[in-house]
Amino acid sequence: MKRILYIVTCLLLLAGCSYNPPQDSSMVLEAWIDANGHPVVMIHKSYVVANAPDSVRTLEKIIEEQLIPFGKVTFSDGEQEVVMTGRLDTMYMPPYTYTTIDIIGEPGKRYTVTAKYNDLYATATTTIPPIATLDSLSVQASSMGMVDVTGYMTLENPFEENYYTLFARKKGTKQFQLCPFGVFDSRDAKDGPFKMKVYNPISQGKDYEALASYFAVGDSADYQLRVARVDYPTYCFWKEYNENILSRGVLFVPIYKNMPTNVVGGIGFFSGFGSTIYQFNLLNDTTYRY
Repeated sequence: MKRILYIVTCLLLLAGCSYNPPQDSSMVLEAWIDANGHPVVMIHKSYVVANAPDSVRTLEKIIEEQLIPFGKVTFSDGEQEVVMTGRLDTMYMPPYTYTTIDIIGEPGKRYTVTAKYNDLYATATTTIPPIATLDSLSVQASSMGMVDVTGYMTLENPFEENYYTLFARKKGTKQFQLCPFGVFDSRDAKDGPFKMKVYNPISQGKDYEALASYFAVGDSADYQLRVARVDYPTYCFWKEYNENILSRGVLFVPIYKNMPTNVVGGIGFFSGFGSTIYQFNLLNDTTYRY
C-alpha cells in the first residue's frame, strides 16, 4: 500500500513545506472512470504540514484525519445524475470511496462529478476517449536481474495527437498505480509501432523511500497493466505527477508549485480512461500478442 500513498501525498502537500499558521482547507477530489467500468471517487481535505512525514504510519494517520466520509457526491453522464454511495474500502488510500452501479463508462461520453461537504466544494468534468489497445506486450529478462516489459501499439493516425497512460497493479490488489515514465504523447512516436516501455510502480523496498522502476527476475507475481487513452487535461495532470516522481525521487519531498487540474473549487483530478487491461507475468521470456 506504500506506493499508493504517493498520489495522496502529492495532493496533500501542495501548499509547500515551510511552516505556516493553519489555513482554510480545500477539498481534494480524486476521481476516475474507465471505459466499461463504474466511477470511483475519493474526497478529503487538504492539509499544510511543516515537514515531510517521517513514516508511512504518520502519513496514513494524517490522511485518515483528512478524509471526508459523509460528503454528498453526485455523478452525471449528461443523461442522468445520481447520488453516489460511500463506503469504507481499505484497498484504497484514503480508505473510503464513493461509487455507483447506475453509470458505466462509455467512450465518447462526457462526465461530471460534484462533491460537497459543509463549506467545501469541488466539481470536475472529463471525457473517455476511444479505447487504447496493444498489438503485443514483450517480456524479456535482461542484465542485472531486471526484466524489460514493453508494449507495442499501431497508431491509427500517426499525425493525430493522442495521449496515453500506463498504470499497473499486482493481480489481487485493487488500486492501479501510475508506472514511472508511464505518460505518452503519440507525437513522440517514431517509424513503426508506437513503443511504450513499462516500468514497475510498486515499491521493492521496506520503506516508502524505495521507489520502484524495474521488474525483477524471479518475481512470481501476476501483474495487470492498464493501457489508457486520455484527454489532454488528464494527460497534463499525470505528466506533471510523473515528473514529480522522477525529479523528487519520492513525493514526500514537498511540492513548490500547483499541479495542473481540471477540478474547479478544489484541487485534485478527474480522469476518464479509454482503457484495456492486460495480464502478464515475469517467469518466462515471452511476447503476448493480441
